[in-house]
Amino acid sequence: MCKPHTLRDLVKSAEGKKWIPLQNERDNSMEPRFTRGEYWLLDTVVEFRFPVRDLMADNLEEILNKKGHGLTRDALIETLHRLISWGLISAKNEVDAPISTPQQIGRALKEPSWRMSSSVDWKTYRKTVTRYGLTSEGGAQWEAFAAPDWQEYIYTSLDLPDDPDHSDQVIREAICADKEWLEIYFKSKCFYDARQVSLATVEWDYIAPWDVTYWKQLEGAHRVRFHSPDQTEVQNAKRYPLRKPEWYRSLWCAWR
Repeated sequence: MCKPHTLRDLVKSAEGKKWIPLQNERDNSMEPRFTRGEYWLLDTVVEFRFPVRDLMADNLEEILNKKGHGLTRDALIETLHRLISWGLISAKNEVDAPISTPQQIGRALKEPSWRMSSSVDWKTYRKTVTRYGLTSEGGAQWEAFAAPDWQEYIYTSLDLPDDPDHSDQVIREAICADKEWLEIYFKSKCFYDARQVSLATVEWDYIAPWDVTYWKQLEGAHRVRFHSPDQTEVQNAKRYPLRKPEWYRSLWCAWR
């Protein structure tokens, strides 16, 4: 557990505008050091912004599939405010200006959840949800501690058809800067998830630049796109004895 920050532990960032917590002088290093709560909040939004109100949800660990931050409501507000003040995170919705004060953070934690019976439609509601995420400085501080290998980071997504009866029209894609790593992942996908891959529809290309996340960009990356197969193709699918695809997606960062 890291000790609380003191004035002696704080030095200005490269821009000279924010105060960032660094290692003690006796460590002779300039790596950032954070409390458990601070790092948890940073690490949680590496890939996607997260609703502030859900940080106090009873089922937070179920939502994120990981252990919670362990902070009380007051400590959470204080920690979020500290990270915002340091310029490591920002919190905003799509309508109003970014929030910055403890009072605004407290109100964001009280934002109501959307319900099917709500008079406000989902698309309108989601624009008013306050989400927090990393700034470019916050991303750099997280990288300095977590040491991610972005070359091995694999992003996956799918595009669902309007008609649920046409499951063969589901378009899936996987993107990775390292083509060889992506090829191995795709072979594993074909073995374990044959019902999701139609080999006749596979297309490979290269995209540049590549926005890995909302705050991180790489020079470029390789992409494979494919549709779901019909039943005949599933039965005749080739098999590749490799690790499950989730394993390849988990190795890009040492501290996750």
